[in-house]
Amino acid sequence: MDLETVLDRNALVRRWRELSSDPGSPDYYELNEFGELILSPRPSNDHQGVCKAVVAALDRQLGPDARMEISVMTDRGIRVPDVAWMKPERWLQAKGQTPLPRAPDICVEVMSPGNTAQEIAMKSGAYVRAGAKEVIVVGLRGEVEYRGLEGKRSASVLGVVVELASELF
Repeated sequence: MDLETVLDRNALVRRWRELSSDPGSPDYYELNEFGELILSPRPSNDHQGVCKAVVAALDRQLGPDARMEISVMTDRGIRVPDVAWMKPERWLQAKGQTPLPRAPDICVEVMSPGNTAQEIAMKSGAYVRAGAKEVIVVGLRGEVEYRGLEGKRSASVLGVVVELASELF
């Protein structure tokens, strides 16, 4: 595979499905736009606890349709937000589609110590360009940012308020 060439969507999906069906593939990975494997360490228990709290907050405010770790096609490859939310009818339309061809309405990234600000900015932009109405970023100390095409927002345009207990951090 020529890794200097951006792969088209079909080639990325084929590669994703090959990796997904290979029992020797790692558990946590993404693909960049060149089809290169981006490995991630297994999320810590604390990280998963924060993700669960975000799912609960979204479900409480918008309805029980938040999910963790779903794959999304973006212009930066196939990415996996920590949490995603979209309306039930969109989940129905997307049934059986892996990765999702468009980003959910809300994509959430929970920062881990290994993440960089540049990486999170790149992923946030990719999700928005792929159709997300909003990206929520949870920082290492529990700070919450809302982002859109214009960058950081002072509040959620969808009226979401994510407040996380300090003992999660």
